[in-house]
Amino acid sequence: MAKNYALPIGTFIKGENGVYKGQLETLAIKANVSFIPNDDKQKDNHPDLIFMHGEREIGVAWNREDDRGQFVSLSPEEPSLTPGVYTLVKSGVEKGYTLYFRKYMAKKKA
Repeated sequence: MAKNYALPIGTFIKGENGVYKGQLETLAIKANVSFIPNDDKQKDNHPDLIFMHGEREIGVAWNREDDRGQFVSLSPEEPSLTPGVYTLVKSGVEKGYTLYFRKYMAKKKA
């Protein structure tokens, strides 16, 4: 029986300016990407960060917190990124973060 694990697909470093820079790496993609602060945020439900590849916006992200701590929740708009749950969490490396992907799971019937 398969376990429900998230796959690490990227590593990032957070700069003093709040920008996360790193590399997204899957079997099909190897790209330098970044999360930059959304300076145009006007409402609480607007994204906190913009997910960028060079000068091209490829998604948006929100700062979140739960019982496990703070993380970034990514909503990619790039067609080559599979629908699922993308989370950026603090790694063991100083200023280091890891981007994880987990596919959506079907709900179990009662």
